[in-house]
Amino acid sequence: MAENNYRVVMTGDLAANQCLEDVKKRLAGLFKTNTETTGKLFNRKPVVVKKNADIETAKKYVRAITAAGAVCHIDPPQPNPEPPAEQPGEAPAEAASEHAEPHIIPIGLNNKPEERFAPRVLKKITASTSGLDLNTAEFSDIPFEQVTALSAFTVNEAISLLIFIRPTPQPFLCDIENISYPDFPVKMLPKTIASFRNFLFFLCRKNPDLVIEETTFDFLSGSTPQALNPPQPEKLATSMGKLLESGDVAAQT
Repeated sequence: MAENNYRVVMTGDLAANQCLEDVKKRLAGLFKTNTETTGKLFNRKPVVVKKNADIETAKKYVRAITAAGAVCHIDPPQPNPEPPAEQPGEAPAEAASEHAEPHIIPIGLNNKPEERFAPRVLKKITASTSGLDLNTAEFSDIPFEQVTALSAFTVNEAISLLIFIRPTPQPFLCDIENISYPDFPVKMLPKTIASFRNFLFFLCRKNPDLVIEETTFDFLSGSTPQALNPPQPEKLATSMGKLLESGDVAAQT
């Protein structure tokens, strides 16, 4: 059936600032094989590592492989999918939990905005000694492990980052043009949106327990950010804030 004809394809590329040997080891653990086998995944471009999958299974594979440091994407259904170029093994999609991975959660926009979750607009995000500097008096040195959740979206075609910092319930909002990418060990690209995507990958590597809103994960996989209109950003912030506050993140992933 067409709905089970999704394919997970590795491009043969590494995510920004990743070491091939390290990624091969992580994939070997993920697929329960050896580094010699996973090394072959980078010899041919592209490589189908999972075929005939439903969309949810395909997404789980992408999450796991992305967490390991490799670049992959989902191909749409095809009437007659090609056989995989290499098949390292049928690891359970949940295997990435053995190698801590970000939590991907769907967020609805049905909550009425609450003042305590109203996003605080930042003028700049730069690097600090131990993590992030939000350039405010009380949030000048935030360790990466205190970054709990994030979402990326557009409003009037401008892309913004919504970011939650423990322990405050109030999230922060920053235009991606106001993130100082050269401060961080991320690959700089001509387009800001590409550098921003690398910055999000960097945050995921620094804090594997990060919570990522589902459409933001789709953005990391190559799609465009979801477009919101006021007051939807405030509804999104409230919905994410309530979920984090409830402690039910694991139940949503």
